Amino acid sequence: MCGLHKKIFYINLVKIVNMFGKGKIRSGEYIFVVQKDLNHVRLIVGRIQNVNGSKIQVNGFYIRPVGLIDHVESGSGKGRPSEVLKNPDPNNCIFMLIDRVETGMYNQEVDQNVDKTIWINEKRYFVLDGWVRENLPDMFADVLRATSEEQRLQARGILIEKMNSLYERDLKEHLYAVARSTRVL
Repeated sequence: MCGLHKKIFYINLVKIVNMFGKGKIRSGEYIFVVQKDLNHVRLIVGRIQNVNGSKIQVNGFYIRPVGLIDHVESGSGKGRPSEVLKNPDPNNCIFMLIDRVETGMYNQEVDQNVDKTIWINEKRYFVLDGWVRENLPDMFADVLRATSEEQRLQARGILIEKMNSLYERDLKEHLYAVARSTRVL
């Protein structure tokens, strides 16, 4: 290949990578971070404010899956729940969000060399944000952990009412899919 063909090939390769794969994480994009928190994990979901080498300033919220942690520690969460707790990602974190969670605002730096960071698209960010903002983990926990049929039906009714009142289409579709798969509907 001559010099001109190599240059054209390189430019086309860069365009293909930018179209189909993510290169570097940049300011303004959304991120999913898994941080070790004592013996367990803490998820951070937010928007990147600044990137300085391996340090990323994130503005968003954190999720600590206390319900799933309790479930696994009690010995009744073998298999998939334990696996999700050890290696969470944006695709399996829903198992953490159908039980009690501790949440809060997050505006700090994370280190890509220490914490697992995964780029997520805007749609995924707003679905995860909606779960936390609308208090859906506690509503699901009330249904799934009800001790009597009467409590379960009451909690289910509250959850269905919340589901019907949502306006965000993506969140509503995601919520209905999870409700069907957990046999709440």
